[in-house]
Amino acid sequence: MASQMKWWRTLGLVTLLLLFFTLTQLPDGRLHLVFCDVGQGDASLVVKGSFQMLIDTGPRNGGVMNCLSSHMPFWDRNLEVVVGSHLQADHFGEMKSVLGHYKVGEIVLSADLPATQTMKTMYDQIKRDRIKIDIAEKGDRIRYGDLYFDILWPSDNSGKVVLGKTTDPNERALVLRLSYPGLTALFTGDIGEEQELALLTEGVLGHVDILKVAHHGSKYSSSTAFSEKVSPEWAVVSVGSKNSYGHPAAETLKRFDAVGAQIWRTDRQGELEFVGDGKGYRPK
Repeated sequence: MASQMKWWRTLGLVTLLLLFFTLTQLPDGRLHLVFCDVGQGDASLVVKGSFQMLIDTGPRNGGVMNCLSSHMPFWDRNLEVVVGSHLQADHFGEMKSVLGHYKVGEIVLSADLPATQTMKTMYDQIKRDRIKIDIAEKGDRIRYGDLYFDILWPSDNSGKVVLGKTTDPNERALVLRLSYPGLTALFTGDIGEEQELALLTEGVLGHVDILKVAHHGSKYSSSTAFSEKVSPEWAVVSVGSKNSYGHPAAETLKRFDAVGAQIWRTDRQGELEFVGDGKGYRPK
């Protein structure tokens, strides 16, 4: 009898722990913006209720799968939207693993062609799996309730000269602006100074609370004019430790320091999560 009672107590304790864990995993109605630590690459997760959107996947085995499992309920295997800012391995290299673990409702891409055979193979798999693909450009919008993602780049208007003279997929990368009550964020892919100038000329840029710094902090991105225009409160640099490119460049960090931005580097500080409650936001 004593052993039976002990068994029931153990079962009850396990049940309570599972219930507690499940309740803590339930959506809380707030906006969660996570900059994943994926080494030398980009991956950001946006969660609002039952809506989940992944912006880039980072490189292969970079860590995005751990990031997803940490910030999504364990029973939820759906990603409503995956955005590939451009089809290079440091931004889209883990897409195969994502597709192997999650059902993806829609994939949003730029019009650029896959840069390598590996990316072409991945693109062909997406088409074979009959996942909806949307080719995005300036003026397009993704909406979920009061959460908006506006595509600012590439543009077929003022950006024609830039787009016409380059085959570099970095310069054709999607630029998205997230808008939510009390919170704005800008995702800049790997664009450079010429694309920033085009965006400035088009008049689509303004202050944002959070900036995903372009091209891992490259010295050829985040010009003074751009940094001053967006003047972010937070400048998040997604970058790998001791990378061979010298990212982030000291001059880039100085430009953000000059506008009063708080700089966060994933190579030194790991992932970063922001929580928005519809009135404001805070780092978690």
